[in-house]
Amino acid sequence: AMPPPDLTKLFLEERARRRAAAAGVGTSTSSKSEESVLESLETRPALTLADFDVGKNAPCSTSGLFYLPDFVTEGEEQQLLKAVRCHTNQGRWTTGNGGRRVANWGGRPSHVTVTEALPTWATAIRDALFSRNVFSADDKNKGKHVKPNHVLVNEYASPHGIPAHNDGDVYAPCVAILTLQGDALIDFWENDDGDVCAIGEDERENDEEDLRIENDLPKPTPRAQVMLRRRSLLVYKNEAYELRHGIRRAYTDVIGNECVNLASANVEIDDRVQRGNTRVSIVFVIKRKPEE
Repeated sequence: AMPPPDLTKLFLEERARRRAAAAGVGTSTSSKSEESVLESLETRPALTLADFDVGKNAPCSTSGLFYLPDFVTEGEEQQLLKAVRCHTNQGRWTTGNGGRRVANWGGRPSHVTVTEALPTWATAIRDALFSRNVFSADDKNKGKHVKPNHVLVNEYASPHGIPAHNDGDVYAPCVAILTLQGDALIDFWENDDGDVCAIGEDERENDEEDLRIENDLPKPTPRAQVMLRRRSLLVYKNEAYELRHGIRRAYTDVIGNECVNLASANVEIDDRVQRGNTRVSIVFVIKRKPEE
């Protein structure tokens, strides 16, 4: 017969386990596991990127603009949000222009040097970009598409956005943006449009000073707009990369004639789309080598 269990020993072990957990010294959670919460995206068949070309829908056709809805699942979205907001990443966050929070992996955005490998959750997305044929073989790189080596994470609390800008020569002209948690409308502007609208319609209505300033400015029209739904992927490259892009300060986005993805974002012209409290974007870029 087996000896009876030592209840005193079991009690002491359970008490020690609970005290360790209360002190944050759990046996099943570590900073490494938190950062590596997502190791891969679900397996999906390779796609044809041209099937997701939305730039052709712009009033002035724009090449190199692609929109892929539901690139990640709801579960993957939650895992990614947990990973980027892990307590071990708190020291990475800074305040960016437009009022957003920004964190970087791979070095400083303005420097060509790549200073670290990407974390596991980022390589999971990067690998899916290739396995699903979003990024594919490139003859200019001897049959290989250069892998993204720098990731920027932006966290926008409504109504914050980002002023219209170019990404610059530090990066190769190919960018992928994964949107999480909230929606937003992104504008693509010609480079010669001068000062462009940085404030959404609802914000102008609530700010007389901003309205007065805006009325004194020309009213250029964006070349294209893309409605970025949560869990979607935006790719812009080549001609689209050369345009300025930005997100207006607004609580509600108004869909205009320039929106190129009405069907795939399930919106219609003149729809008003609430942004929600927070939007997170994960931006994959390729830092050029100095000789490039």
